[in-house]
Amino acid sequence: MQETLTMLLPLTLLLVAMVVRLYTVTSAIARTLLRRNVVVSDLVTAHRLLVRGSSGGAFSNRPPSALASLLSRGRYENLNSAPYGPFWRAMRRNLTSGVLHPMRLHRYAVARSQALRGLVADLCQQCGSSPDGLVLAAESIRSTLFGLLVAMCFGNGVHAGLVRVMVHAQNEIVQLAPHTSILMKLPGAVAKIIYRQRWSRLVTLRRQQEETYLPLIDARRVRHRHSGIGEPPAYVDTLIDLRVPDEHGHVSSVDMRRRKRRLTDGELVGLCSEFVGAGTDTVAAELQWIMANLVKRPDMQDAIRREIDAAVDADAQEVSEEAVGKLEYLNAIVMESLRLHPPVSAVSRQVKEGDDVVVHGRRVPPGTVVAFPPNRLARDGKVWADPDEFKPERFLDSDGGKSMSLLAAAGSAGEMRMMPFGAGRRMCPGMRLAILHLGYFTANLVREFEWREAEGELAVDLQPHFGFFTVMKRPLRAHLVRCFAEGRQNRNVHYQS
Repeated sequence: MQETLTMLLPLTLLLVAMVVRLYTVTSAIARTLLRRNVVVSDLVTAHRLLVRGSSGGAFSNRPPSALASLLSRGRYENLNSAPYGPFWRAMRRNLTSGVLHPMRLHRYAVARSQALRGLVADLCQQCGSSPDGLVLAAESIRSTLFGLLVAMCFGNGVHAGLVRVMVHAQNEIVQLAPHTSILMKLPGAVAKIIYRQRWSRLVTLRRQQEETYLPLIDARRVRHRHSGIGEPPAYVDTLIDLRVPDEHGHVSSVDMRRRKRRLTDGELVGLCSEFVGAGTDTVAAELQWIMANLVKRPDMQDAIRREIDAAVDADAQEVSEEAVGKLEYLNAIVMESLRLHPPVSAVSRQVKEGDDVVVHGRRVPPGTVVAFPPNRLARDGKVWADPDEFKPERFLDSDGGKSMSLLAAAGSAGEMRMMPFGAGRRMCPGMRLAILHLGYFTANLVREFEWREAEGELAVDLQPHFGFFTVMKRPLRAHLVRCFAEGRQNRNVHYQS
């Protein structure tokens, strides 16, 4: 009997330990899943918290990103998910003072022009193979923008086949992104078991990113050692020699500022993936929204063409970025599309210790995620007349509206009216680049083609699909008629292949 008890005791203790562990895990999951987020849908509160309340770095943390964490194997390696602090400030400063500085964006005009010619050629090819000029514009737009961002990130000369591989992987990542939040709410071991297929696919995609991105990074390292490359600096060039604060280990803030290190290969992959992916998906989604609204309103297309004709020579090969900046009506259309169709479905912050966050008279406890839905915020009837209507004239001084920059609209002028790229310290650093690309491609696509609506199931549907980005529920299709050819000789003539 004594021997039996002796044998059963370890098993009993093991069973008790397993029960306790299961209870602990289950309780943690329940607390996480039942935790209610706070949603702020009025502009006054959003401005108070995001703009005025973020001074000194307060209320400037984004919630942990499941996608970034999983793809980077638990390390915050990009700007979107990094906690506010020395590392984040160094990375953002490098980006905004380098590739994305307003005075340096013109360096990539050749890459933009090449991307535009490729997009026009692709759309023309689709027109030539379709008896009625019907094209699937969504795929062409996204592939074009991805290639452009790859050129800005890694320089010219990336093989087209490799770009296609990168596009395919990025598509999968975006599709999986909305389903990754549950993985962050479960303990790692539990998540790997319950969602093993999803977890395995993310690991595979990360490995594919490393296999495609690292050779490009290594190639730039070699080129970076030689002067006189003869092309504008790529984003990865600014990262190769960058020194960032070393936040590892238990060191004082003073020592952290003094200790610098190079970025690891994993961090370089994460940052390059973020640059290319974010710069592509937000603009591709928004450009579709713009063109879809113009398909619905041929009179607005005609107004844009008249504005372009007045500002651009008839024999000019394209509407340049300098000319785009002077097209007031076009830019009003871009602003109105951003108001009605912001590219992200939610802007989020996570309350940390020391943040003074009060919503509806109640103090929000640390750890709570506060979400700001740009779509709802920009449709406030107290700020906008007919908030659900597409009215670009609301951004035109000449039509009784009010012209404004996105920075001013997001609260820098003291009042928030819309925030398609966020607001405050964590506002999207690529906002200026996105505006440039939206105006440039919209102007040239309207100049090159007349966009007509298809019929039946192929008609434009302005219903949104809210995922990682806010996209059209049904990808954009349209009938295209070639408007512009060299010398304007083939205006309003169907393209002949």
